[in-house]
Amino acid sequence: MFADADLQANAVVRQVENYPSGLIDALQALPRLPLLYVGGLENHPEILNVAAEFHDLMGNGAKQVEAARSADLLAEAMRISQVETPEWKSSSEPPETDGTWLLRPIFGCGGRGITRWTEEAKTSPTLNEPHIFQKHVSGTVYSGVYIAQEVGDVRFVGLTQQLTGCKESNAAEFQWSGNFGPVALPIEIEHKMRRAGNVLKWKASLRGLFGIDFIVTEENRIFVTEVNPRYPASLELLEFATGQPLLPSHLECFAELDVENSWTPDTDGPLFGKAILYSPQNFQLTSDLTPEIKAFSKFPNLADVPQAGTSFKTGEPICTTFATGQSVQDCREKLTRQLQELQSRIIPASKVD
Repeated sequence: MFADADLQANAVVRQVENYPSGLIDALQALPRLPLLYVGGLENHPEILNVAAEFHDLMGNGAKQVEAARSADLLAEAMRISQVETPEWKSSSEPPETDGTWLLRPIFGCGGRGITRWTEEAKTSPTLNEPHIFQKHVSGTVYSGVYIAQEVGDVRFVGLTQQLTGCKESNAAEFQWSGNFGPVALPIEIEHKMRRAGNVLKWKASLRGLFGIDFIVTEENRIFVTEVNPRYPASLELLEFATGQPLLPSHLECFAELDVENSWTPDTDGPLFGKAILYSPQNFQLTSDLTPEIKAFSKFPNLADVPQAGTSFKTGEPICTTFATGQSVQDCREKLTRQLQELQSRIIPASKVD
């Protein structure tokens, strides 16, 4: 979609216009290949069907994705797992606009389009697409990562804490801003989330890498909010933390492939973090960030690096900054400083709000 400079430094890149519908023509034009999809395409089962028809899909198909994203199936799976899901209402029964409910798109990811349901939200563009209303739950947001083989229990990879609505990222209130980890939670919570991964595999027939987003309240209640039935965005942090590349483990869930593992992570840590910088306004990037691209085996300072001359609209992602730390506070403070420094460096000071 973006044809970022650091991706072009490591792979053959074909930029797709009219994303995601433009993927259909692009997929049909390629010779049959093993195909891996990432964030957001779980919301487009029609594209996954084309991908599975023309290629060897190394991920969950449309049927499994639709099951994993079903609010009813999720509620039943979490009941079995002895964790909770937030109360929800359909679009045909909107609750009171008192701010205790969230308006959220059904086909969304990364917090896109989520807003508090108030009188002001009655003009939200989210109302123009399929949506539900979800009871707001206060707490700390985490992401669990799992690998599901066809037979046996899921492999629990680890946990990261999410950054959501970070002001330093210029993010909206519930927008995903990044992750840091690995983190540890009380043993009872971790046991329940391991069980949740197994039950979801069983209920939705999931295979390969997938993620579960959940909230832990001050009373240690667990509310699962979303399932990401594909390669999750927090995985790379856990790969660097463990020193193990996990993509081969994912591919082994779908086919017997001779995967050359040429990646040996250059680790530091013990905590690894990433944060997204969103654009605070319309602007065109004049800075050349390509000298900051590192070899892919090294933990980056910057990734998703845009080309000089790229134009951004307010709210669009610009790039991702990374940091390591000795503690949660250390890691978060470094990410905050880097976001502030990066914004002041690449956006003209006269244009920053």
